[in-house]
Amino acid sequence: MSFLGWLSNPVGGLLGTVGSGLIKVFGNSVLQPILKGMENGQNTQRDVAVQSVQAEIAANQAKAAIAPAFKGLIYGIGIPPAIHFGAICLSKTFALGWPIEPLPPEYVAIEATFLTAFFVSSPLTTLARAGAARLLKA
Repeated sequence: MSFLGWLSNPVGGLLGTVGSGLIKVFGNSVLQPILKGMENGQNTQRDVAVQSVQAEIAANQAKAAIAPAFKGLIYGIGIPPAIHFGAICLSKTFALGWPIEPLPPEYVAIEATFLTAFFVSSPLTTLARAGAARLLKA
């Protein structure tokens, strides 16, 4: 009996919830082996879990199909805060004297959120997915 089959017997209901979360985090490359394991398992809630995983895979495929259409929008949202923040840092660090004003205090958190999402969260998510795919191949 495989490890996934052994694990799915005592925690079958929980496995569907965990599998759904894994799908959202790691994508289809991690999900296909999980789906195969659940399809082969002897679990009373297997059908519900399999349908949940299949629905998440279909949703991921739909997201992947429309993602290129939003690439320009994503860059249009992320690049202006990056240019503004970079210009402020360069002007202050090297005393360039550029007439760039910092944002009002109530907007600083919004700019920080955009910069974090664009330059920290997105690359780390991509690295995590690549690492998970690499581990599954090994």
